[in-house]
Amino acid sequence: MSCYFQTQDTDLWNPSNSVARIFVGQVLTLSDEMAIESGVGEIIEDECEIDGDAFPAFLHALLLRHGNSNNQALRSLLEGVLAVGLVIAERAGWDMPSASTVDNSFWEEKRVQLARSMPTG
Repeated sequence: MSCYFQTQDTDLWNPSNSVARIFVGQVLTLSDEMAIESGVGEIIEDECEIDGDAFPAFLHALLLRHGNSNNQALRSLLEGVLAVGLVIAERAGWDMPSASTVDNSFWEEKRVQLARSMPTG
């Protein structure tokens, strides 16, 4: 079984159910910790809707937190959610605001490498 992450009628990612639950759980934890809406909905009947307004803003907040932190454990924890999130945002065609603290080449490399292993359906 697998779960479809979608925005409106566009399939963005189709991981196994366990990977989907782990990703959503991490996103919800970070959303609570940072007091910012993630835009990632609940998994309902193997589908998860992602809001195109809230999710890019959530990713931007994570990028800033990552870039402003010198805590390597925190940075490592954020990198997994960010890498997956950036693939999703790119597939949806959402603009990601840039920030002076963000190393865009680092994230672009992560996004490109990861995208190859993230099926859409």
